[in-house]
Amino acid sequence: MLKYKKYIPKILKSLYSRSILKSKFDVIFSQKVKVNLKSYYEGKNYLGKNTEFINSYLGYASYIANNSIIWHTKIGRFCSIGDNVRTMLGLHPTIDFVSTSPSFFSLNPPNGLLLVEKQKFKEHKYIDKEKKFVVKIGNDVWIGNNVIILDGITIGDGAVIAAGSVVTKDVEPYSIIGGVPAKLIRYRFSNDKIEFLLKFRWWQKELDWILKNIQYFEDIDKFIEKKK
Repeated sequence: MLKYKKYIPKILKSLYSRSILKSKFDVIFSQKVKVNLKSYYEGKNYLGKNTEFINSYLGYASYIANNSIIWHTKIGRFCSIGDNVRTMLGLHPTIDFVSTSPSFFSLNPPNGLLLVEKQKFKEHKYIDKEKKFVVKIGNDVWIGNNVIILDGITIGDGAVIAAGSVVTKDVEPYSIIGGVPAKLIRYRFSNDKIEFLLKFRWWQKELDWILKNIQYFEDIDKFIEKKK
């Protein structure tokens, strides 16, 4: 029992923080979820079993399904993220450097074999000046199962990422992409409708407003007609 004693304060702190998040923001944590105190939740969120959510931001009413690994990622509101989605994979040199092994360019190689005295290659590509996030996911984004998102990627509002995709480039708002690497399949709406939605930003509205107008959410034409 003594050898586990040093871990008890951390366990209690984690359980306490989850209890506060659940009661104050209505965040639901499934089984074996791994989180830390540097993540932020806007509320009405769900994290599926075995999911890791580290140093990240989760917008209102967004959820992440099972077995996903989400690190240093900013996620907007009303997003649906499937099983086995992965961010913050890191980068390796593919030209000039003789080897792609971190031992030859990193001060923190996973294998423990440190061969350099200074960092020689940027292992992560951040999307903000503060270097907090490597991926930015907009609002009302749906990401299917088994999707990999490389560092430095921004996914626009309303986008859909097909299951099994590898996202290597920024994703335009309201586009549907898929494949390895992911490519444009089509857009969800016409240009004028997309422009309207991006300006209107319904996800910024209060919940009361959404509830009063919920009947228009099932028809984009009626939605635009009502809101013009």
